[in-house]
Amino acid sequence: MSTGLSAAERALERGDYGLCLRLLEPLAEASPITEPEGAAIRMVMVTAWMGQGEERKAISTCRLLTRCKDPDLRNRARQLLSVLEAPSLERPARWSMQLPTLDMTPRVGKGTVTGRRRRRPPPPPPPPTGPTQAPSAGFAALVLAVLLGLTLLLSGCVRVSAGIDLAGPDRLTLDWRINSLSGHSLPWQQNFAKALRQEGLGWTVNQSREGSLNLVSPTVGAERAATLLRSSVELAGRSAGLNLPTPDLSVVERNWLIGVQQQLNLRLDLSPLAEFPAGDLQISITPVRDLKQVNSSPMTGRLKGNGLLWTLESGTINTLQIRRWQWSPLGLGSVLIGLLLLLSFLLQSVRVRLGYGYPELPS
Repeated sequence: MSTGLSAAERALERGDYGLCLRLLEPLAEASPITEPEGAAIRMVMVTAWMGQGEERKAISTCRLLTRCKDPDLRNRARQLLSVLEAPSLERPARWSMQLPTLDMTPRVGKGTVTGRRRRRPPPPPPPPTGPTQAPSAGFAALVLAVLLGLTLLLSGCVRVSAGIDLAGPDRLTLDWRINSLSGHSLPWQQNFAKALRQEGLGWTVNQSREGSLNLVSPTVGAERAATLLRSSVELAGRSAGLNLPTPDLSVVERNWLIGVQQQLNLRLDLSPLAEFPAGDLQISITPVRDLKQVNSSPMTGRLKGNGLLWTLESGTINTLQIRRWQWSPLGLGSVLIGLLLLLSFLLQSVRVRLGYGYPELPS
């Protein structure tokens, strides 16, 4: 019986009054109201009847429960009975609002319109900022520049590789390889190639539809190469809508007849490219055959083939210094001839000391 009563109480808590009464009716028939369990069952039934609005059944049962043996149930029954038998108060008319009854019957045929046609409400006033206007050309150019910059910095679809070939004393060749990983040419690549052709800096420009842009410079001196690099970086930043710092390239040479001692200094400030993916900016320098000749930061280079491959780090300053010898075949040949002449003179001196004298022609 306790299991059925618990199930009925759970149904009452959920608000399922019908299920609660169906579960309690067989229990009430088995337990009279004079017993404690029967009185508890009927108290739950009173609550369910109140939830369903059956006040008569609830009142009659509460009157019976006021004479049960359990004092707690008697008090609860008296409280509920006082609530149920309380007179209902009339609600003042001003506390509620009555809506007029609308005639929803459709009219057939042509009829006269009794009411006036309502005018459309006037349009809302314009906002305080004034009427909306089309964006100006300056705003469109600014948006285009920002989009080009984001395409370069945030898309992660560009890989830039630069090359410096130390062809000889005071002779350098530069090359750039800008590849779009998306498989098609980006707008800023097209603008950069167009700007290079218009400026006439001397680059050989090769552009493909697959997003590859290759630039090769003629063999020039160190000062001309530094100027060419600065101008090209400025054009690249302008095409992408960025203000890139000017790179610093210098080559210091000392001629020792047998060869030239070269020192290459390169400084690149990549602070504006902090969002550029790591590993997508590289510089190769040839010929370099020994890492002891190289001093770089923050990334160290590695040998690849007959040159150095240096990966740049975005968002910081990258520096590189290379010290190497560029040997001169003419100088080495001159030294070799001088050594041979000196050796010949020493051998002849030894021959004279041994008494053989100088060789004589026959009479």
